[in-house]
Amino acid sequence: MSRFAIRSNLAALALVAATGGLVAGTVMAAPTPADGGPAAMHERHHGGGFHKGMRDGLFVPGLGPVSKAQVAELKLDDKQQALFKTAQDGQRSLHEAMRASGGKRHDLLKAQLDSGKLDPRALIAQSETSRDAFGTQAKQVRDQWLAVWDSLNDTQRGQVTQMLKDREAKRQDRMAKMEARHGKGRGPAEAAPSAAPAAK
Repeated sequence: MSRFAIRSNLAALALVAATGGLVAGTVMAAPTPADGGPAAMHERHHGGGFHKGMRDGLFVPGLGPVSKAQVAELKLDDKQQALFKTAQDGQRSLHEAMRASGGKRHDLLKAQLDSGKLDPRALIAQSETSRDAFGTQAKQVRDQWLAVWDSLNDTQRGQVTQMLKDREAKRQDRMAKMEARHGKGRGPAEAAPSAAPAAK
């Protein structure tokens, strides 16, 4: 994939994030900020997206993902499974639409570069059209995931709560270890400036 295509795909994803669209395929295993805005998308991208265990998982807007293995622990009934599948299908459709839009923007930019006539207004107009389209679709997907959450019983919600608590505890532990490692890199000489030699 070219650099332009990558940039256009990231731009499309950022537009969806700005509308509050929460996309399971673009989130990482860490909790997503509750506003679902650009800061949330920043975390998702730098987390590398879903790994294999998360790809087919459940996504709770405002809370983050629940892995496929963890979903199995919830023992969803038939009605919940149907809602879950609807949300997954909506998610895939949104992801495919974003990829297609990224390709169209790349083609438009390439055509402008090839002709030597850049038209930023045309690129902006296409981006705005995509934003509006993805905003509506992303909200639909968000509502589909929320419908799955609404269908969970108290026991299942308690399980999800515990899963998120465990995940947060692991995150805090990783951060503490990172801070400890960075702190060890400073020697005594760096920690405090040496005193100037006494004048004779």
